Amino acid sequence: MPNKLKVFDLRPSIRFLIEAACISTLPFSLKNNLFGKDFLHDIVVKEKNRIMLVHLLKALNKQFLFAMNKLIQPIFLLMNRLTYRGKFMLISSVFAIPLALFAVQLAFNAHQQLEQAQHTRSGFNYLRQSTELIEDLETIRDITVVVSWKSDSFLVSKLDAVKKRAYGRILDLSEKLSSNASSKYLLSLKEKFEKDGFIRGNEAGRVDKIYEEAHIMVGQAYSWRRQVSYLYASSSQSDILSFVNLLNEGEEYTYALGLVRMFGSLYLGQAFVASHGADAMEAAYQNLSKLIDDVDVKEQAYAGIFRDNPSVDLLGVKSALVQTKDLLSQYLIESFSPKGDPQEFYAKLSDLYQLVYAHNQLVLSVTDRVLAKNYQQSIERLSLFYISVAFFSLVLLYLSVGLYKSVSSAIGELTGAADRVAMGNYDQAIEIGTHDELLTVARAMEHMRLSIKEREERLELMSQIDGLTQLYNRPFFDQAMDISLANSRRNMTPLTLVMMDIDHFKKVNDTYGHQAGDECLKLIARLMKKQYQRQTDIVARYGGEEFIAILYGQTQEEALLQTEKLRRAIEDANMTYQGKTIPMTASFGLASMAPPEWQKGESLVGFADSALYQAKESGRNRICIGGQSGGHETQNTA
Repeated sequence: MPNKLKVFDLRPSIRFLIEAACISTLPFSLKNNLFGKDFLHDIVVKEKNRIMLVHLLKALNKQFLFAMNKLIQPIFLLMNRLTYRGKFMLISSVFAIPLALFAVQLAFNAHQQLEQAQHTRSGFNYLRQSTELIEDLETIRDITVVVSWKSDSFLVSKLDAVKKRAYGRILDLSEKLSSNASSKYLLSLKEKFEKDGFIRGNEAGRVDKIYEEAHIMVGQAYSWRRQVSYLYASSSQSDILSFVNLLNEGEEYTYALGLVRMFGSLYLGQAFVASHGADAMEAAYQNLSKLIDDVDVKEQAYAGIFRDNPSVDLLGVKSALVQTKDLLSQYLIESFSPKGDPQEFYAKLSDLYQLVYAHNQLVLSVTDRVLAKNYQQSIERLSLFYISVAFFSLVLLYLSVGLYKSVSSAIGELTGAADRVAMGNYDQAIEIGTHDELLTVARAMEHMRLSIKEREERLELMSQIDGLTQLYNRPFFDQAMDISLANSRRNMTPLTLVMMDIDHFKKVNDTYGHQAGDECLKLIARLMKKQYQRQTDIVARYGGEEFIAILYGQTQEEALLQTEKLRRAIEDANMTYQGKTIPMTASFGLASMAPPEWQKGESLVGFADSALYQAKESGRNRICIGGQSGGHETQNTA
């Protein structure tokens, strides 16, 4: 009989878990009082129920895995029997109808997003213009309060220019904004400009109260701009709403800066401060301190915006508030009587105003950039959708054929690449035109080809380079000599061979050790490469302390001058090893050939070797020239 799965009542186990969680938080004495002496027995019984629950869950998990394997097995067997083309067609047919319905919904949403993006972007153009209008209204507010107390020709002329500019902006916005709220507000503002009714005459009133009255016009402008911004910004555009909120919260900053600018322009011009004015300035000073602290709080609240758009942070606003606070303290609060140029103070506060206005313009620019990006993305999504729908049926057929062709072609290319590598052709890169799993195979084969090629080149280079001096070795020289002779005969160009031997090198080894000798060889090699550095020059280590150079295209006279420079450089080198100076000299033998007298390579090397022998026999540290008719030497001129 097969084992049957037991069915357990889970309610005791669940009740046990709840009770155990509650009981575990009670002291032991309280547990005894509540549950009596059988408390431990009850816990044991409930623990058995918990163990039974665990076994039940394990059994259910095993049954679930078994059922999933049975469910997946048919489709697994089906996919193994289908070709790539058949698999693609099967999956395409299963998803064709849902994708069609989804495409219709996508088109509808894309049109809505495009319309919303266009609507929002046009609205933010009005928002930029309204911000510029508010900036003018704030300037009008500050100057109007000052000139209402004391006439100033500089401020009066500036006030007239700003009024004229602001009036033009009001007319422009009245033509563009058609909503009832905007039309009503702009009409009332236009009438106020025409009647010049910014503040009522109140010479006996407190200046800060007059400023508050004048600010009513600016506050109404901020409220109107807030309505305009929320009219065009969708609630789904959280990033845009954050920019709008950040922009609309700037009223309190410009209010505080305007109040200080008004105080300075007025009291510095009068050269005295009334008692109520001192109280007002102290209140303004405290308000600036509060606003500076509020900026730090807002930086935390808008941390996400500042992280994605570092240029719109509040550092400029905070700097403006801090500097305004310092100017207020320096010019008006700390002084017994205010002293200073009111125009200069006005200019400084206006510059600080520009920091706040610059921040507003940055916010507007970043917002416009985000809106432009959203609008462009909406257009791209809509265009992509229509292109996809237009070619949907054709693409399905094209992909099925392309899948089969790409797989078969990639396999053929990989097979051909493997054959090329097997035959020793490492120069052609292994590339295929697919981007699927076969591309991973191709990259692995390409890595293998490069590794083999690098290893072959390294082995070939190691066979040509002397390990100590990093010059060419003797076998490479022998090959290069034959090639240089052939080129010289073919091109009718001269060829000079320079053979060098380090003087008393054995003495250096015996006196200072073989490591010093090795360093000596390295130094000589560097000096030779530095002297014979043309692309056609070949410098090699001939054996032991002997070096040789092939100077293709150089006459005997040119080679003699160049070799003399090398001899002097070696003589002047005086290598230092472990604090000891080791003098060095070298002997040279030259042999040249020029048209029409051609020599075999062995003969030219023999002439150079004979000249080198003659140089060493003649006292070393000199250059001798060898040839068919004997030779002559160039003595050391040092």
